[in-house]
Amino acid sequence: MTALDPKTLPEDIFSILADESDHDVSEENVQWAGEVFKDLLRTRLKKRVVKKGNEVLRFSALGKKDRQLWYQANMPELAEKMPGKQNFKFLYGDAIEVLLLFLAKEAGHSVENLQLGVEEDGVRGSIDATIDGILVDVKSASPYAFEKFRSGAYLFDDPFGYVSQLSGYANALGKTRAGFLVADKVSGDITFVDFDNEYIKANPPGPRIAHLKEVINDLNPPKKCYPAEPEGKSGNMKLGIGCSYCAFKDKCWEDSNGGTGLRKFFYSRGPVWLTQVKREPKVNEV
Repeated sequence: MTALDPKTLPEDIFSILADESDHDVSEENVQWAGEVFKDLLRTRLKKRVVKKGNEVLRFSALGKKDRQLWYQANMPELAEKMPGKQNFKFLYGDAIEVLLLFLAKEAGHSVENLQLGVEEDGVRGSIDATIDGILVDVKSASPYAFEKFRSGAYLFDDPFGYVSQLSGYANALGKTRAGFLVADKVSGDITFVDFDNEYIKANPPGPRIAHLKEVINDLNPPKKCYPAEPEGKSGNMKLGIGCSYCAFKDKCWEDSNGGTGLRKFFYSRGPVWLTQVKREPKVNEV
């Protein structure tokens, strides 16, 4: 039997979903997906335990910016509360990821080491899986984020730290290749993108872990993660995308707008947080 490669996952998954396909589903795989999905529902609907101090330092945090992680470790009570709508998006994103792994199994790929625990320098995490022997992180994404994955731009523009996390796992497990299996939540497109040993070796987790331990235990927060950006040609300044998704933006930018804090406006493209208003936007403000 010829060994499969994750790069063929999109075409292999779509082939068993096509109208002309008459695929016999593995009951073992169905049982697995059902149990994982049930656990997902239990977890997502339960109140989350707020972690503090060094407890927040996990592999999933290695790619976070220093100041964001400092607030998470030292002032978790100041994080903005996620509305039900946002948590629903997280829930169906998780469900898509379970579905991708199920379909990878059904398409004949080897899916192993699900949620395998990893530890280095006292920091723990768990991988999604290895597929055909390759370390894989499974993601659901917006059309914009999907294109960044498909083009490889995430290697150079990674605001959520996904590449740092996966590279950390690869180093800890001695893997020489790792990649992302990603589904576009709107179009249904699927892609697999990977990076090799050269990039993995250049990004070992040890130095980052040591640095973040120092950051967390410092009495004062580090400098802001990103500068404000111009909002068009109005003279107004806004948060960059990395800051706009941060749960601590209100506390972090409380010195904006002359000390009154951020101002949030709803544009047709979505919400924008202004740090400086020189010309009043002609849209609604919260």
